[in-house]
Amino acid sequence: MAEGGAPSRELRVVASHIDLEDVSGRVLFPTPAQGPWMPFARFAETVSTGGRTDTETHSHLREEVANYVLEGRVEYEDDLGRRSILEPGTVALFTARDEARHNLVPNLSPRARWCSVIVRCPPTTTGPSHRVQIAPAPGPVPGADGIIQRPLVGLDAPVASSCGLECLDLQFSGPGRWVGPLGRKRRAVAYVLDGRSRIDDHPVDAGAGALIESAMELLVVAEAPARLLIASAPFE
Repeated sequence: MAEGGAPSRELRVVASHIDLEDVSGRVLFPTPAQGPWMPFARFAETVSTGGRTDTETHSHLREEVANYVLEGRVEYEDDLGRRSILEPGTVALFTARDEARHNLVPNLSPRARWCSVIVRCPPTTTGPSHRVQIAPAPGPVPGADGIIQRPLVGLDAPVASSCGLECLDLQFSGPGRWVGPLGRKRRAVAYVLDGRSRIDDHPVDAGAGALIESAMELLVVAEAPARLLIASAPFE
């Protein structure tokens, strides 16, 4: 515990593992080595190269699910009657305060890749019991330092979370340094999609991520092209 009773800043690097229920996926957590990290229940990346035709939906209760399509075209459906084609760069946010079902099927492209982030909704979550938001992420606007930021979920993003979830697609076209705000009462996951980065001076390779808590800001340094997905959410 830090001086004055404030929690100490913590960071640990976690490697992803093959999803035993779907070998096309890699799960950062939960795995045998790393359980759920509340309010994050699951963080995973899926790469499908053969196309799938399964149409069975799965349920969520008191959870919010963000899916972000990186490559290919993915079909989305749910028991709320929504059916959509998710193009690359599309984010879909599914909020289920009451039990609801949905599914993603990558049967439209020879290769599809997307990330899924699931957070638990606190009891104080307000708003509709079910909600689906689908929107394209903002187009790439490189900064002077060659770093591209695409807000996916949050106040300045195309979709807004009921649980305080924020997601950002962060890309480095070459060497660069990025500092972003977090907050003492938030937990964050910085997952490396491509390349290699240093997160708060910890080396993190593609397919691995850093779990950060009680941090006012996050430092990411890349020495070559790299891409990360950064998600944060409030926790008690």
